[in-house]
Amino acid sequence: MTMRSIPFFSLERQTSKLRGKLMSTIEYVIDSQQFIGGPFVEQFEQKVANYFQVNHVIACNSGTDALWMALHALGTPKDSIVLTTPFSFIASSSEVSMLEAHPVFIDVDAASYNINPALLKAWLEENAVMKDGKTFHKITGQPVVGIVTVDLFGQLADYQEIRALADAWKLWIVEDACQAIGAQLDGKKAGTFGDIAAFSFYPTKNLGAFGDAGCCTTNNPELAEKLLTLRNHGRKTMYNYLGLGINSRLDAMQAAVLSLKLEYLETWNARRRQIAQVYNQELGHIPFIKTPATTHGTHIYHQYSLQVVDAQGTGYRDQLIEHLTRHGIATRIFYEKSFTDIAFLNMDPRLKTECPVTHQLTQTILALPIWPEMTDEEVEYVVHHIKTAPIQLVQKVQTASSSHQCAC
Repeated sequence: MTMRSIPFFSLERQTSKLRGKLMSTIEYVIDSQQFIGGPFVEQFEQKVANYFQVNHVIACNSGTDALWMALHALGTPKDSIVLTTPFSFIASSSEVSMLEAHPVFIDVDAASYNINPALLKAWLEENAVMKDGKTFHKITGQPVVGIVTVDLFGQLADYQEIRALADAWKLWIVEDACQAIGAQLDGKKAGTFGDIAAFSFYPTKNLGAFGDAGCCTTNNPELAEKLLTLRNHGRKTMYNYLGLGINSRLDAMQAAVLSLKLEYLETWNARRRQIAQVYNQELGHIPFIKTPATTHGTHIYHQYSLQVVDAQGTGYRDQLIEHLTRHGIATRIFYEKSFTDIAFLNMDPRLKTECPVTHQLTQTILALPIWPEMTDEEVEYVVHHIKTAPIQLVQKVQTASSSHQCAC
């Protein structure tokens, strides 16, 4: 097979195809001389609201800002406890710590990579108690106020179970849907399952801007009003300051670009699913590959992350990465470290948890190229070189598997 170079992600073909429309859009913004707020942002917010079928969209500077704003709007007091996943991009936990609260990590489900509702339930029953309609940690006495879920890699968390727990324990839910725009379950899209949801439009996302951008979504008008104030220096009108806030306004250029690209999102997501289906079908039978499962709704594959494992759950990931790199195929690891191993996210030893599933994933997870403009030939090239990984790699895995079975 002829040598190719397959980048992990590329916008070159997408930008080339849309260049004419993009340039016209950008020139229109320039000619308008309205660069902050104004009609372009308002139009984008309305388009997103229509897409999600949600009442309020509050555009902002980034997904990280969206998470901070959501946590602040819902109420995350100093030294309160927020339950969340240890397997994610750091913003889903660091923004809890930024508010001087404590992220407490609940291990993920081995199939979906999302927070495990059974373990969430077990932690609450073992560690929490309700007093006067509020939840408190039994040992520290600190209030347990909410849950930050993450729709990791483009797949929804188990919101039926999580919402039932949140309601029973009087907790709010922030849905980190930054990787899941377009994912849906039973006609409801990602971004509609939490009290507030946060989105990122970083350029590599399924819907990406030409810089940083994000938004919050909610159906609660009071929360929407708080979010609008928080993103604009804590003010309701020009000099009517209601409290502390930040400068997190989405600029008009990004809003206009995103409005244009939103028209193509469903097509791009469908192509990602098509590529993932090929990966699943072609790689699922390989002894050292564990392909990702779809457990809840429609997966939109922001990342296609499989596991490289043997029977003991240990990985031969480095060998496969080296093999693919030699053949021009770029890969990434999402994520290399559990948040339980990051000291500044675990400031109180009384709240420390063990997350063995996450620890194993950090040793075995590997993301393959998956972007809408990949050709069938490029996908086939990736598949071919995984199937033809060095025979010693396959033999090592098969030998390990046989030894494990004998030992049992």
